[in-house]
Amino acid sequence: MTDDDRWQATEPPRDGPSTPPDLRFNPLATAIGVFAAVAIPIVVVGYTRPAGPNGTLIVVAVLAGLLAGVLAGVWVAHRDGRVWRGPQL
Repeated sequence: MTDDDRWQATEPPRDGPSTPPDLRFNPLATAIGVFAAVAIPIVVVGYTRPAGPNGTLIVVAVLAGLLAGVLAGVWVAHRDGRVWRGPQL
């Protein structure tokens, strides 16, 4: 090894145990997860209000969750399941 070799960037191997994983997310699973993360807390607040359940708040929570879930799923599908571009650690 020469002094010049020490400063050259090393490329990761193409395959094998040292290959960085290629993270791809399932669009349907992403959409369901985002829906649950948005809708569940608001629905719980709508049900557990001291004044009683609020149907309007629950419906708004479900609609907001559906919209956010569909948008997230379409975005992930558009990117072919890859959320980050470029090399990963």
